[in-house]
Amino acid sequence: MSLLICSTNELVRQRWRSTLSSRYDVIEAALPVNIEPAINSGKVDLILLHRAMVSLAVIEDVIRLPTIVMADVPDDREAVSLFRRGVLGYANTYMTPNRLLSAVQTVLAGQAWVGHSLMQKIIRGAAGPLLEAAHPGTPIGSLSEREWQIALLVGKGQSNLEIAAELDISERTVKAHIGSIFKKTKTGSRLQLALLVRDHLSGSSGT
Repeated sequence: MSLLICSTNELVRQRWRSTLSSRYDVIEAALPVNIEPAINSGKVDLILLHRAMVSLAVIEDVIRLPTIVMADVPDDREAVSLFRRGVLGYANTYMTPNRLLSAVQTVLAGQAWVGHSLMQKIIRGAAGPLLEAAHPGTPIGSLSEREWQIALLVGKGQSNLEIAAELDISERTVKAHIGSIFKKTKTGSRLQLALLVRDHLSGSSGT
């Protein structure tokens, strides 16, 4: 697996390189103009992109490959905006080596990654006013009544244990339902599901 690490800051690149080079082939882009040629080489499996290096327009150009955006000061609204654009990871530039490795492994597995505390903030902010019904003709509309209940609670930021207690079912049953929900909605994480729920409810409230 090859990673493209992009930052104009040599110390940042060195930090990421020292963590990742023992497990992955690392390619570096020290300037924005170096990013596109590296992507076009066909050798890149994942991009680690320093937010301070590029504009949103550049991010939109590169996310045809799995991309993690690293921000010096992570921002909830920016995180939501970037996930909507197709970014699969959003994290602090200076996260610990172990968490950086976890983020890379998660995104390479095709799932979204965001720090736990930030994820909770995003999910809770994304929940919005919850309606009672899922409308047909949408990914959410394919859910059973029980799955929709669970999706709403995920949208509120509740854990599997909290959902199990609220619905008086086992935590194992909750996990099974969430697996089914992910498949039906083509989401790969609680964050993506929560954002999908918000989109669905926002669209419903506007009709």
